[in-house]
Amino acid sequence: MEKEADHQLSDFDKLSGRINDLEKRLARLESSVFRETGENFRSFTTPEQENIPVAEGTSRQNESVESRIGEYGMAWLGNIVLLFGILFLSQLLNKNDQRLFSLLLGITSVAGIYFAGNYTKESFPYMSRLFNYNGHILLFITSMRIYLLEGARITDIPLIGYGAVLIVIFILMYLGLKRKSQLLVIIVWIMTTVTAIASNSTHLMLSLVVGIAGTSVFFALRNRWWTGLIVSVILVYFTFLIWIAGNPIMNGSVGIITHHQFGYIYLFTCALLFSLLGLFPDSQEFPVNFIHGAIILNGIGFSFILTLTVLAFFTENYFIYFGMIAAFCMGYSIWLQSRGKWKTIAAMYAIYSFVALSITIGGIYKFPLAFFLLSIQSLLVVSMALWFRSRFIVIMNTILFTGLLIVYLATSEPVASINFSFALVALATARVMNWRKKRLEIRTELIRNIYLFAGAAMVLYSLHEAVPPHFVTLSWALSAMLFFILSVLIRNIKYRWLAILTMIVTVFYLFIVDLKNISLGYRIVALLFISIISLGISIFYTRRVKSKGDEHHHPD
Repeated sequence: MEKEADHQLSDFDKLSGRINDLEKRLARLESSVFRETGENFRSFTTPEQENIPVAEGTSRQNESVESRIGEYGMAWLGNIVLLFGILFLSQLLNKNDQRLFSLLLGITSVAGIYFAGNYTKESFPYMSRLFNYNGHILLFITSMRIYLLEGARITDIPLIGYGAVLIVIFILMYLGLKRKSQLLVIIVWIMTTVTAIASNSTHLMLSLVVGIAGTSVFFALRNRWWTGLIVSVILVYFTFLIWIAGNPIMNGSVGIITHHQFGYIYLFTCALLFSLLGLFPDSQEFPVNFIHGAIILNGIGFSFILTLTVLAFFTENYFIYFGMIAAFCMGYSIWLQSRGKWKTIAAMYAIYSFVALSITIGGIYKFPLAFFLLSIQSLLVVSMALWFRSRFIVIMNTILFTGLLIVYLATSEPVASINFSFALVALATARVMNWRKKRLEIRTELIRNIYLFAGAAMVLYSLHEAVPPHFVTLSWALSAMLFFILSVLIRNIKYRWLAILTMIVTVFYLFIVDLKNISLGYRIVALLFISIISLGISIFYTRRVKSKGDEHHHPD
């Protein structure tokens, strides 16, 4: 036994020694990796295990933060101060009527900053990048001084001034593309936006905006610059807003422009360019969130600017433009759906087409007649959703249908045909959704219940407005009986609930309203009719419960 114990102890010592050797080798390996890469590589040990005091570790962290602020923060601060110092000096020369010297100072400063950036490229790479960006910005401002900045204008020839600015923009855009620098391209787009606003000319301003939209879509496809895409959409519609508001930045006052100068053509062109995102390949290289976000921003921006344009210039024939939008969006959504890619985008354009079609119908047929066609359109939207297999379309259509119904009830005098169209469309939509709920991938009954409730409520409202007052109770009782018969025919419990709720509402209406207003004969008929229907429903449920009990006690 003692020999076996000594043998086991010896094996344990050997194993312990091997583990110690392995730890020493790992320590030497970590040390060599740290020396070669310079990375802050640390083993999974505590400060106590490394024999490093906690206070010393905290001191090193503070020293690291201090170093970062000193290296990066001071580089930013120095470049910003340098830029403003040169600009203020140029402004001082302008005030003293030394515009040519101011321009020469700008050119010389740009050359010096570019030289500093190139000189520090190897030794201070971060500072070198900041010098280059500083030079780009200063070069752009210097080119604007030639003509676009009135207080520092060197020449009165627009061609020279605009040509200098555009040449700078094209050169910087080329550099951004060559260096694959998304940040530089975004800066160039901002410069382009500033140039567009400073030009205060509709066609030049909006032409530059179209250039931003086109290049952003191109760079998104080629270089996968998604952040730049989102920024470009914002810049484009911000510029359109400045344009239609009368360019308050340059003119000093806010007010809708008096002449559109066909600026809406540029608006449609930009919206079309951003719509090309729906043609991008459906792969992991094209993130869904960025593409969906860009398309949604495009829709919001386009709709807002288009609304302002219509209110300003096209109040009489706006339905023509919305009809064109509806036709394009519908065709585009069908094409996207048939290609089998970006299903959500196809659904977005389908919904947008129906909204545009609704506005078109309202413009052509006027209200309240348009409500009749719009209610029927809701059923068409659900039919489209079946083909698209889109739950999104169904949800959006539910919101639009509910809003349309509320607007009709709140703003229009009741019309029998419109009332019954809303009721029948709501009930038919609920039935279609139940019939094809697997195809629509609807997992809850909430949407269908909304349509059923709206349909039943509109049935009662339609009958109340259509039949003579002394027949309202009878008509409501008949509708309850029809709901009950439907529940038996299609074996659906929801219609039985509609029948029960309709009977309860009918009884309340009878005792609160009708018993005061109708004659004794009509009261008797109404009471007997409601009583018969109620008792019949009760008998049905009694037999149904009894038959289920018999099946439970006498199984097959």
